[in-house]
Amino acid sequence: MNRRLRYAILSADLFWIAGVFVFAERLWRTPNADAAGASTLIQPPIVAAISIWVVLYFSKKLDCFCRGWHLPSVCAQVTVGVFYLMGSLLALAFCAKYNYPRLGVPFIACLFAVGFVSIRASAFRLVTSRSAASNKRRIVILGAGRVARELARKITAHPEMSMEVVGVLFPSQTDLHGGSANLSAGSTSLRSLNVVNLLRESNVQELIIVEPVPPGRETEKLISKCRESGMRIRLVPQHYELYPKAKLSEIEDVPLLSLEEKKLPLFGQGVKRCADVMGAALLLALSAPLLALLATALYAKKGKVFRSELRYGKDAAPFRMYRLNVQRDSKHLQGYARILAQFSLTELPQLWNVLKGEMSLVGPRPESLDRVRHYSDWQRQRLTVVPGLTGLAQVRGLREEHSSEEKARFDLQYIGQWSFFLDLSLLLQTAWALFARLVNVDTFKMAPTPQSTLAGEFVTGRMMHADSTQSGAD
Repeated sequence: MNRRLRYAILSADLFWIAGVFVFAERLWRTPNADAAGASTLIQPPIVAAISIWVVLYFSKKLDCFCRGWHLPSVCAQVTVGVFYLMGSLLALAFCAKYNYPRLGVPFIACLFAVGFVSIRASAFRLVTSRSAASNKRRIVILGAGRVARELARKITAHPEMSMEVVGVLFPSQTDLHGGSANLSAGSTSLRSLNVVNLLRESNVQELIIVEPVPPGRETEKLISKCRESGMRIRLVPQHYELYPKAKLSEIEDVPLLSLEEKKLPLFGQGVKRCADVMGAALLLALSAPLLALLATALYAKKGKVFRSELRYGKDAAPFRMYRLNVQRDSKHLQGYARILAQFSLTELPQLWNVLKGEMSLVGPRPESLDRVRHYSDWQRQRLTVVPGLTGLAQVRGLREEHSSEEKARFDLQYIGQWSFFLDLSLLLQTAWALFARLVNVDTFKMAPTPQSTLAGEFVTGRMMHADSTQSGAD
């Protein structure tokens, strides 16, 4: 993320914290209170709140841009962050025997949340404005296939990085979608020197290489010419997607990229399991009257209340996942069955799976044998954690009918960045998603894939290719 933007958001947050405390102090100040004395009393809470928020901001990435801009996600992250902040302030107040007004804590918390969300929304408007768009760093990707398309999509989803994908270079033997010997419509095959000249004319400032790129004199010459022209060269290593975490080191002048598998820490797994048991027990108790009513209706109509489906959980262990006996994927559901499917109430029996330890409240959704047997090594990483009732893919609008590959990119992001903070945020987003279905609000607009990536276009209206079959003589 742009460092200046990150610190600008933090500075605005800290000013807002101080302003909220000053406003709250004046609102609750008694008529006979000394203004100087009251000011002295609010200084410790301000200092404590600012210190705690700085720690939370950097440790939990509360700029809220790290996973792409998504308003429900921003609101959830800010809400959980404010919950952490107010909990810490109350704990410190208890130790210091400092008393907040009875209504002061929820009032201050609400003001914090509204202000923080507004600051981030303003930052998003700023980075997507026309003036910001004109200052973006122009990027070209050298490579083809899923990783190149994924990289282009992610750059588009992060306007705060001030980067713009203006084209894709790929070998003439492969098309943009990963096929072979099939160039996309409107594409043009160029020699490396002509490519570099066109990049210069288009004011391209950076070339990102997605391995594997085909070896050969043409490819090497293209990279060398781009570097000599002052373009920044960056590299996405081959098979990076198999490892969510990477570290860069070197031996003398030889760079080494350490690709490490990210696993949930043992302590984190224990905390997550405790939260699952308490959360599932609470939700089962709250939903028991509704489940009893639904069970009566389903038994009277179908003679069977529950159904079970074979799913694969952690380490591909099979288990039976429970549901209410409603065919969710049917397009002809009517009445209460349609409502149950629309609001995912058919999944309530899976709270029993959570209590049994077969599922978690939050995690990748479990999938059937037919899907799991066709997993790539990249997708198989979903099986390294306990599956969940909801997850990052689900709050972004992906459901069972979507492909495993679409869901895997969110699920692996969840595994690589897991924290209890993230789980709470995703539970809040799930509640918002259900509310959005109730009021028929579309909150699942995914970041569009750049047209230059899928349509075979460049700035000039052409897609360029480093042609390794032609002579590269200058």
